Amino acid sequence: MAEKLIFVSGQLPITKGEILSTGKIGREINMEKAKESIKLATVNLLLVLNKITIENNINPNQIKCINIKGYLNCIDSFSEHSKLFNASSELIIEVLGDIHGSHSRSVIGVHSLPLDSPIEIDGTFSILK
Repeated sequence: MAEKLIFVSGQLPITKGEILSTGKIGREINMEKAKESIKLATVNLLLVLNKITIENNINPNQIKCINIKGYLNCIDSFSEHSKLFNASSELIIEVLGDIHGSHSRSVIGVHSLPLDSPIEIDGTFSILK
């Protein structure tokens, strides 16, 4: 089966041109606010993917999520990366369905992110033939 790939680079939790909230998870950002930021960054990822499918006349039913990467701006002692990032995986599966939404992922704690964002996400998708 021939596949083509779509790479969507780092998306932040931006709405109306502003970061939803800034700071480190575990200090300025609590778990609920972090989850909200993850969901918004995931929505932005999916909006970019949607724009790509429209501009390239790709049938959305042919899109499969292969991999996502999450970068969490968190305090050194934070250890709930995977649990927190489930919010992103669940949203992608909800939008693309169980088969096309299931994916591998990596979640990494980092010291800082652009605009002091608590989260950044990128994704790799395939176009199924």
